[in-house]
Amino acid sequence: MNRLASSIEDIQDHYTIVVVGSGYGGAITASRLARAGQKVCVLERGRELQPGEFPDTALEAAAELQMEAPHGRTGPRTGLFNLHLGHDINVLVGCGLGGTSLINANVSIRPDPRVFEDPSWPTLLRAEGMKRMEHGFSLAERMLGARPYPEHLPSLPKLNALQKSAEVLGQKFYRPSINVTFEDGVNEAGVTQKACNLCGDCCSGCNYGSKNTVLMNYLPDARRHGAEIFTTVDVRYIERGQDGRWRVHYQALGTGREAFDAPSLFVTADLVILAAGTLGSTELLLRSRERGLKVSERVGRSFSGNGDVLAFGYNTAQEIRGVGSGNLPVKNLPPVGPCITGIVDMRDTPEVRDGMILEEGVIPGALGEMLPAAFEVVADVDGLNTAEAQVLAQKEREAESLVHGPRHGAMLNTQTYLVMTHDGADGRMELENDRLRVVWPGVGSRAIFQQVDNRLKEATRALKGIQMGNPLWTDLHGDRLISVHPLGGCVMADSADTGVVDHTGRVFSSEQGSSVHEGLYVCDGSIIPTSLGVNPLLTISALAERCAMIISEERGWKIDYSLKGPISELPVPVTPGIRFTERMKGHLAIEGGAASRPEEFEAAEARGKKDGSSFEFVLTIVSNDLDKLVGDPKHEARMMGTVIAPALSPHPLTVTHGGFNLFVEDKASVETRLMKYRMQLTAEDGRSFFFYGYKVVREGPIWKVWHDTSTLYVTLHEGLDDKGPVVGKGVLRIAPEDFIKQLGTLEVTHAKNAEERLATTVRFGRYFAGVVYDYYGGAVAKDTLLDPNAPPRKKRPLRVPAPKLVPFKTRDGVELLLTRYQAGTKGPVILSHGLGVSSRIFSIDTIETNLVEYLCANEYDVWLLDYRSSILVPASNTQYSGDDVALKDYPAAVATVLKETGAPSVQMVAHCYGATTFSMALLGGLQGVRSAVCSQISTEFVVPKLVEIKAGLHTPNLLEKLGIKSLTAYTDSKADWMSRLYNQALDLYPVDQDEECDSPVCHRITFMYSLLYEHAQLNEATHAALHEMFGVATVKAFDGLADMIRAGHIVDAQEKDTYRPHLKRMALPIRFIHGESNGCFLPESTQRTYEALVKANGAGLYSRRVIPKYGHIDCIFGKNAAKDVFPHILEHLEATQKV
Repeated sequence: MNRLASSIEDIQDHYTIVVVGSGYGGAITASRLARAGQKVCVLERGRELQPGEFPDTALEAAAELQMEAPHGRTGPRTGLFNLHLGHDINVLVGCGLGGTSLINANVSIRPDPRVFEDPSWPTLLRAEGMKRMEHGFSLAERMLGARPYPEHLPSLPKLNALQKSAEVLGQKFYRPSINVTFEDGVNEAGVTQKACNLCGDCCSGCNYGSKNTVLMNYLPDARRHGAEIFTTVDVRYIERGQDGRWRVHYQALGTGREAFDAPSLFVTADLVILAAGTLGSTELLLRSRERGLKVSERVGRSFSGNGDVLAFGYNTAQEIRGVGSGNLPVKNLPPVGPCITGIVDMRDTPEVRDGMILEEGVIPGALGEMLPAAFEVVADVDGLNTAEAQVLAQKEREAESLVHGPRHGAMLNTQTYLVMTHDGADGRMELENDRLRVVWPGVGSRAIFQQVDNRLKEATRALKGIQMGNPLWTDLHGDRLISVHPLGGCVMADSADTGVVDHTGRVFSSEQGSSVHEGLYVCDGSIIPTSLGVNPLLTISALAERCAMIISEERGWKIDYSLKGPISELPVPVTPGIRFTERMKGHLAIEGGAASRPEEFEAAEARGKKDGSSFEFVLTIVSNDLDKLVGDPKHEARMMGTVIAPALSPHPLTVTHGGFNLFVEDKASVETRLMKYRMQLTAEDGRSFFFYGYKVVREGPIWKVWHDTSTLYVTLHEGLDDKGPVVGKGVLRIAPEDFIKQLGTLEVTHAKNAEERLATTVRFGRYFAGVVYDYYGGAVAKDTLLDPNAPPRKKRPLRVPAPKLVPFKTRDGVELLLTRYQAGTKGPVILSHGLGVSSRIFSIDTIETNLVEYLCANEYDVWLLDYRSSILVPASNTQYSGDDVALKDYPAAVATVLKETGAPSVQMVAHCYGATTFSMALLGGLQGVRSAVCSQISTEFVVPKLVEIKAGLHTPNLLEKLGIKSLTAYTDSKADWMSRLYNQALDLYPVDQDEECDSPVCHRITFMYSLLYEHAQLNEATHAALHEMFGVATVKAFDGLADMIRAGHIVDAQEKDTYRPHLKRMALPIRFIHGESNGCFLPESTQRTYEALVKANGAGLYSRRVIPKYGHIDCIFGKNAAKDVFPHILEHLEATQKV
């Protein structure tokens, strides 16, 4: 069967009828009113789960559990199993397209006729003599396919055991009608179904399509007749507009809007049917009343648990076979049967309220493995053994269950009981801190439940077992009940004095009298004013059929009840799609006149800002075909969302008919593309606006791409399209922290597997935001050496604030980058990387805690410097010297940080080439630095013999003469023949045996710089990600380093010793960090610098730490650097906060 739900981006702004909820009441009214030719919209909080998608393991079931407790909630808001915990009673309901029909036992049984004689039912309903109700019962039974478990199917031990209990109780036993398909074929709604395979897992969701939930009949019928169905839509409240239309306010779950704390959206309707279930509809009316909707004071009253009691006949003397198949192959197990197949009917009592029924059940296989130990404990604490002589055999069976699992021993012989009776229906529901609570003091202690307990003892005695109450209802828990059939809260009555809705389901519009809200109905279990004493689904269905009849009759509509034949299945899209949510903020000038150039929009933005005319949207953008989105400029993704614009409306505006083009070529500009946004905005007062916006995206460095992809030029028109007059224009922007949230909302749809999902995520991310995606994003797109077709690497989110990109220029016009992570007021501290890498060495996610995270956790204002040697900036591809970095980059960087922060000075952590050039900068007169940490090198050079030989041979100079302007560490398995030959030659480069590896990237790094790390200090993920951190380095920079190595100390580009005569300029607190096994610069290097500075400026300013078993750059991204190295850095920074 095709999926029934449409994407929320397709929702219209208005419908004739909006149905809230998709259980029996919602599905039936939607189907019938759609058959009456009306424009119907169904809104469901849960997800659409099709057969095969329901949980069948304990882990999957746990992931589907949401719990509402008095002091909070846990679990996903769309979880299939919605458990409401209370002090007096717990309630379990279903959450999904199909409501509780997804997880109930689907028993269709009519109440005792005397139930409808209760005066709590409306007079007009009783006066009908059940005529419409009888018609409703018949229609529902036919559509739901209700029939008893067939005699010709396998005998079921649990059914036979229940019959045996009935005989001992002396009560009537029979097989009730259940909504289950037992033969392959096409059902009443035209849906093809398979015969039940007797797996027993009805109550965790039927994975075979045999259970006749409304997902298999009424809902596809509604869709077939034009109803539009939307899932993961949480309706919050309703209100009547001044135009007479109903506004239904909702949150779109699972879109990422929650991450932005976005306001609710709304859709309008002429007629609203609340069918969100007993708890859901009551909660909606209570919340709507708080927002001004006039309703009866009886909302939330007359709650009933339908007299539900869940209990067990544990470890009986006969086989029951009452645990479902779960994820085990059904063909390998004996048949369990549908959840409920039999009934002990004890309703033939003089007083209707003393009657009850007893049904057997099946525990879902998903819960099976956790049961043997749990049941043994509860039985020992709270069980009543009705067969003391069987103790030895019972213990043996318990041991068998513990060893072999729930389909053996004690659990194989355990009967599940579900009792329904009459509980008085005088509980109540109320809102507390915007959460629904069920309050019913002392209900579990009522006399009727003692009668139930007595009957259960006799039923279990017949089987020679241990009678055991529900683990959640014992003396230990204060006689707390659990109900799976909640009723009441919005009950039918003659007037608002005694109820909430009239006999048709219309909501009373005052606290007294019989006046009603025209067009507002409730149609689900909440309108039933008393307990039914039987499974309530058929009664709810009959009432819904009746409600649909009356609504149609009163409006002159005609419901077409005729059969329509099989529903044709359409091809399912297989192309991956994409969905993400974006927030942009800014200002618009509310004025006429169009703008065409960015500066005109920016001028309007300034006017809007001056006038306080803020504008903000949160949009969800969806495309079901990523190939078309990135390849076809005409392909439009869809959008939905909200706009907050106080100058237009005091309330949020809802977005509909939204369209998004990813990249459209700008014919007026070379190598320029446009992202286009078009959408209609609807205000609560009915006014409409048309929004058009575009981003201008050009190729360039990260900070320019960031500006382009985060800047939207906006024109606002009055009316439904761009033909209306202009009423506003300006600029919206994405904040860095919002962009990170946006990346977290990015979801791939229709992916075949996790690999395709990640590859599609990276493809879109890089296409949408270019290099910005790699910088901020959740994955890295470069191929790996071992397999160029392997999926990209998924990155973990960093534990840092959102970064702020601060581009700046040097005095020779080179554009560089600072990235700020403002986690506190300490510092500011600048981190400076080495040659041929970038600031990513400080923020790599492959280790548990990187240096940026470490400093942020200690409340530092951290600034990452990408100077001209960084592989992130275009300047890395130019020819530059250490003098350029020292005398141009550092002064500009320090000045920028001081200007941005207002701080009097900065602290510096510089590594390798960054430490060398920083030392040169200080000696060249750099001001504004109050303390520093230099990692691995500074002013003096002592190197291993092999490095000395390479420098002595003038290797960089030789490469330059050969026309080689730069070296790169990056290579992949698609490299050309020359690169592959180079890689093979590097395999012969001498390293210690324990440092050997088969990574060409690693070999290139070793050749270019010598061995930079101890392999033992890198984890596998970091070693595999080296190509993400290392890249191009100019030969001129290598030449300068070679000059220094040959000289044994820093020199300028002319090989002159112009820096060291000024050691007095390094008279500030400096700590040197050096790896004991550094294979590039020996520890003696920093020792010599330390001694020279002490001699020049005294010992009090300097300290030095040699890190055992570490090499060079592993002091920065070693797997244990946060424990072994970073504390030495932090200690110095903390000690020099104020100098």
